[in-house]
Amino acid sequence: MNSSKLGKSFIALTEFSPRLRKILWGFVYNKLAAKDKAGQLLFMNYGYAKEAEKEGGFLLGLDPKDEPFRYMIQLYHHVVEEIDLCDKEVLEVGSGRGGGGSFLLRYYQPRFYTGIDLSGSAIQWCKEHMQFSNAQWLQGSADALPVPDSSVDAVINIESSHCYPSMLNFISEVFRVLRSGGYFAFCDMRTPAAAETLHHDFTALGLKVLHCKVITDKVLGALEQVSMQRQQQIVSQVPRALHAVFRDFVGIKNTALYNMMANGEMMYLSYLCKKP
Repeated sequence: MNSSKLGKSFIALTEFSPRLRKILWGFVYNKLAAKDKAGQLLFMNYGYAKEAEKEGGFLLGLDPKDEPFRYMIQLYHHVVEEIDLCDKEVLEVGSGRGGGGSFLLRYYQPRFYTGIDLSGSAIQWCKEHMQFSNAQWLQGSADALPVPDSSVDAVINIESSHCYPSMLNFISEVFRVLRSGGYFAFCDMRTPAAAETLHHDFTALGLKVLHCKVITDKVLGALEQVSMQRQQQIVSQVPRALHAVFRDFVGIKNTALYNMMANGEMMYLSYLCKKP
């Protein structure tokens, strides 16, 4: 079976069964992360290609140490750029290995940041390598967040929800933990049919959608820029028998997920919502 067929089979399986979705995506995430001893995989999102300024520079200024992760960081920036996070209580669900949390803490100065991830190994990595006085890392599930009611000003969810068994359960938890006037900043991929359901889910539990953007072209642009780097990481860190499915998973150019987005079979969406 070639890479594209293998990837589409993987995607079809995860769409068929919510429980299987959680298991299979979790397996791939953990397999990649377990091999990453040098911290190359601080971000696993697909990225966002931001247009350059006329003089040739990038719109988003970054510290040199953050430049290797530019496209993935720009996805975070796109999702939160309309929110003032300074001196706010921020919760990220699906915090992974902490690259996004580190970026938010250093560039946006929240009062306190909490990162929650289902993966115990990812949380342990963050506790050891992402030590900030105003941050904590907790293992937990998106449909049972270990956070008190009405305790945060913003919930951020970056390319993680496709793993969740129930979006309604997750959004219910987001609504519960947000303070009145709090924001939910979100991005992820969906098939066109699933995108319609997603929009209904956001509003069904009381969130107000401030905007919804289709950013597929920006994500594809980022994937084109990082494909070679990700291919090298797979070759060096993943068993040969799993190369094909991992190439599909990380969105390397001309593999299943990339082609599905390019052909309109998959959409990449960003939302900004607010709790009344």
